[in-house]
Amino acid sequence: MLPSMTPQVQLDAICFDLDGTLGGYAGDFSGLLALLRSELMLEQCAMNEFATIVAQELRRDGPLTLGQAIERTLERLEQRPQVDLESLAADVAAKYAEEVRPAPGAAQLLARLDAQGVKLALLSNGPVDMQRAALAKVGFERFFRVVLISGDRDVGVRKPGARIFSLACAGLETVPQRTLMIGDDVAADIQGALDYGMQAVLVGADREAQALGVPAVGGLAPLDTLLRTRFGV
Repeated sequence: MLPSMTPQVQLDAICFDLDGTLGGYAGDFSGLLALLRSELMLEQCAMNEFATIVAQELRRDGPLTLGQAIERTLERLEQRPQVDLESLAADVAAKYAEEVRPAPGAAQLLARLDAQGVKLALLSNGPVDMQRAALAKVGFERFFRVVLISGDRDVGVRKPGARIFSLACAGLETVPQRTLMIGDDVAADIQGALDYGMQAVLVGADREAQALGVPAVGGLAPLDTLLRTRFGV
């Protein structure tokens, strides 16, 4: 639902989430995990157990690469690596990026905001190498003055941690009250931004947004309209 309102607070900057907001993985992630398990020669390990552990390691807080997530998975399974993990991680990250697709209208929206002089940042959770590869695939990095990935050693914290929002505002040279966070994860993107004092828009269900007192949009076309009508950008 798009509230019919005049601009409330002037914005100096906008922060975007990547996965589920500006784009996302369109491939078979289960198939990618099966390939990884095979390359690690772990066929004796149940697929469900392997997938669960990998998913947990990919969501680990702090500095993180895909190679580190794989190494920690092997440690938890009490297995020694039988292959070059760095090379394997690079290959898997590349295969992952090949299947990342931009959301409809994402490039046009970012180009419009950038041309208008709105300062933009990208805030993304995940291993730094996977997220960098995904961002390169969709070709959006040129629009952002600040790119913060939780797995980067200089960031080292996942949304909704306050540090990543603080780094965004510092890099954009803006204050939280004049900075908007746009994302699809209620806890990580929206609640995290609100807790830090930022404004927020949920790309998702209106019911969830209403509970937090923020607007919701179903895609980037209605988001474009909302940004023009409610936020004046």
